[in-house]
Amino acid sequence: QYCYDNLRAMICGAAPSYFALGLPDGQVPGVVLSLHRSDGQELLQAHRLALKTGMPLQSTLFALTDGLAQSLGRARVLPNDILDNRCRIGLAILTEPALHGTVAHTDLEGLDGWQHLVLVMEQNRSAALFDPQQPARALVAEAARAAAVQSPSTAQVLSLRCTSNLPRVRAVHAPVPLAGMTVRPPAVAGKFYPSDPDELNDLVEKCLNAKADDEEEPSRPWPAIMVPHAGLIYSGRIAGQTFRRVQIPETVLILGPKHTPHGVPWAVAPHATWQIPGARLAADVELARALAAAIDGLQLDAAAHAQEHGIEVELPFIARLAPAAKVVGIAIGGGDLDRCRQFAQGLAQVIATLPSPPLLVISSDMNHYASDQDTRRLDAMALAAMQSGDPERLYETVMRHNISMCGVLPAVIVMQTLRTLGKSPRAIQVAYGTSGDVSGERDRVVGYAGMLLGA
Repeated sequence: QYCYDNLRAMICGAAPSYFALGLPDGQVPGVVLSLHRSDGQELLQAHRLALKTGMPLQSTLFALTDGLAQSLGRARVLPNDILDNRCRIGLAILTEPALHGTVAHTDLEGLDGWQHLVLVMEQNRSAALFDPQQPARALVAEAARAAAVQSPSTAQVLSLRCTSNLPRVRAVHAPVPLAGMTVRPPAVAGKFYPSDPDELNDLVEKCLNAKADDEEEPSRPWPAIMVPHAGLIYSGRIAGQTFRRVQIPETVLILGPKHTPHGVPWAVAPHATWQIPGARLAADVELARALAAAIDGLQLDAAAHAQEHGIEVELPFIARLAPAAKVVGIAIGGGDLDRCRQFAQGLAQVIATLPSPPLLVISSDMNHYASDQDTRRLDAMALAAMQSGDPERLYETVMRHNISMCGVLPAVIVMQTLRTLGKSPRAIQVAYGTSGDVSGERDRVVGYAGMLLGA
């Protein structure tokens, strides 16, 4: 009633009540507030979760009510619907959070469906369900689907005691894909590489002309490569030595890890053009759409690419070596081995329909922030797995030894795709180094490797 009275006051321009006398206050980990028609149809919802710190109940109720008031127009709710009591407030207050493992390995002991709401969380996505009429395990499965879980082995399952005036509560937080602009502007110019076109060109030339550790073979077509994506002053030499060994075809497909929380988990860039200082590269929009249609879970989304550097950092090399090439960028935000195999199956099917295969580029750094000695030891294990041509071995090696190779999933996907296409996924190493080779700092480094796949 406190929330409903405040909602009425807000839409009338009257003064709302910031505090409800007689209503207890305190820290709660979750609140779900919703507006319903008299027939039960949900019109609007606002919810907040703060599992670790909690949040003050009364000020949270006020803020969520204010959010509903500001969203009435979007839901086509007329003020008179509120004033004439043709709507009602649904409220769920969540307390006593408890962890029940992961979606893949869920321990339901102590979870009572008549009292507890099930919450599934993975990265920036979550789904909370309360329905006493369903078994708890069915709620976990439904919540995992609603949250678009990519990696069941890491997606957390929790329960919270639910006090509500509703028979069923559903609160889902999942990003919606955005079409974005036709041109994707540079996001990390001036940070990962120079923003001045002349300075950038000079740095790219230096990276491409850097002396190799051994005698190089002439460039030739390769099905796939792996290059790092750190600041060019640190990893550009290794990327340049790798790119110059490849004859770049008319289409380049870059797969990299998703470094930001924005957008959908698996995102192909929808833009028509990639812009970097002093140059533009065309994208292959039709191929991007075909990939999104063929690969379950892959969506066209500009939000995931707006601040992503893993693909952008490779563009100066492509612009210099193959300015007419079309580039498709995919950001991978999570998943497990089975999901990588499914992705690779769809990717291979699309590639098989193309008149000529694209160059598959894995954008990945190696182990992060260990000592130089430990980083080189860990990276050697991961690179040996890549050289074996076994994507499962690479995945298991990285997971078992906690190697923080950020692009392991793109690497597994590309290796599995080559295998599905009947090509060798074996790799040869072009160059390797760490950030310590440039900075001189050996206590905390990042590893970089250049690899040619299809040996």
